[in-house]
Amino acid sequence: MPRAVGAGLPANRFGMRAPTAGVTLQMVRARHPHPSTKKALRGILLCFSEDDQKNAPIMNLNPELRELLDFSKGNGLVTAIAQDADTGEILMVANMNEDSFARTLELGEAVYWSRSRKKLWHKGEESGNVQKVKAIYIDCDGDAVLMKVQQVGDAACHTGKRSCFFRKLDDQGVTDVGVQVFNPDEVYKK
Repeated sequence: MPRAVGAGLPANRFGMRAPTAGVTLQMVRARHPHPSTKKALRGILLCFSEDDQKNAPIMNLNPELRELLDFSKGNGLVTAIAQDADTGEILMVANMNEDSFARTLELGEAVYWSRSRKKLWHKGEESGNVQKVKAIYIDCDGDAVLMKVQQVGDAACHTGKRSCFFRKLDDQGVTDVGVQVFNPDEVYKK
């Protein structure tokens, strides 16, 4: 059972500005039994309220979070996994740099680093299919984060599918098992 260690701490404990509109940040340490080694792995869980800070400037991560996340292993990036908070379905995998992680903490919505466009990418900025972050787990090595999200608009993939993981590989080949939520040609008119 997770035990709260940051309860009652000011919201700026992790480098955040004073909270507005009831935005809260809580740190929870959890022990998860690892099935193959029977050792306990430690994870960090950050919980968000429903409120946004849409126009907040990018913050700098404080030293405590910098120690937990090792952006140097991936040339300034960590792997970010988005998982549906209600169903457990893996929706997508992307990358975050320090700025996108900090922006995610500020907004309470997923912000990634686009390697191809070389810029911050607020998920849903064009389609409206934002990811409201409910919790963030940091892995034991500090080079990956798991975000439990509420997927607004029901589509996480730029192809219009519910999940980016819609190609199922089996002994018969590859099958598209994805749920088509929208037509990308209509949504991403350029």
